[in-house]
Amino acid sequence: MERENCRICDHKLIPGLVFREMMFGMRDEFGYGECPNCGSIQILTVPHHIDKYYPEYYVSFTQTIPELKRQPFFKRLFKNARVKRKYQTSNSATLSLLKPIMALPTQKILDIGCGRGELICKLFNKGFENVTGVDKFISQPIDYGYRVEVLKKELSELPANSYDILIMHHVLEHVDDQLDQLRECYRLLKKGGKIVIAIPLLGEAWDLYQRNWVQLDAPRHFVLHTLKSMDILAKKSNFTINEVVFDSTAFQFLGSELYRQDIPLTLPDTHTWYPFEQKFSPEQIADYETRAKALNAAQRGDAARFYLYKD
Repeated sequence: MERENCRICDHKLIPGLVFREMMFGMRDEFGYGECPNCGSIQILTVPHHIDKYYPEYYVSFTQTIPELKRQPFFKRLFKNARVKRKYQTSNSATLSLLKPIMALPTQKILDIGCGRGELICKLFNKGFENVTGVDKFISQPIDYGYRVEVLKKELSELPANSYDILIMHHVLEHVDDQLDQLRECYRLLKKGGKIVIAIPLLGEAWDLYQRNWVQLDAPRHFVLHTLKSMDILAKKSNFTINEVVFDSTAFQFLGSELYRQDIPLTLPDTHTWYPFEQKFSPEQIADYETRAKALNAAQRGDAARFYLYKD
């Protein structure tokens, strides 16, 4: 059944948008609608055969899992102090995700929709030993040792008030019932807990590229948010947005320029990412990176991290 009302604010959607599957070059078309109130863009009908668009070579299923390396006892003894120092000195993308909330290794962390668990393994190697992943779409649970596990469960199957920090790293846009999902997250968090949500965001790249914007990612992305729609969603699920960090990159231009030329994001034979350096000069890529940084500073980049707090 085609959706008529917004999943976020319940206003009537304006239909008429048609986007193609272009990550793998399938080019199947899907109808989307725009909400005149919150500004979000949403798929009108979720395909019954959605699994077709998550093949075995989809990025979440081909993660590179690092070998777990437990830190020596002395380092573990002072792990909180060591991580606090790393937040100030390290350029690690893994730590930058948690830096705004100054997450500590003693805190219990759950990565939702984690795939094979690449992020939790990286966090373990940084000294975070209370890490777990959950993904209902994996074929079977995974145990990496040292109590680092990926659970094959629904959030509703996990105990309430159990976690200090939840992570949803480019997961929420793939969720149809987002309000229910965030209410489950609220239930799982301890009082004062926090959730990190990284998502694509409607901004300059959408205005520039429209149906060729790479982050549309039809039909896998069910909802493309705005700042306003995320604020509404957070309030409805009883969270407070404490901070928003824009983190878009040159990818918003590189991928979208490919789509403009009807070129898929992945190669048809290997299903690996298209080699941008073959299409764009180093000067072009550097210019796109500069533009991305400027858009982030103006809060117009096409990706952001939202830090939500449970009071």
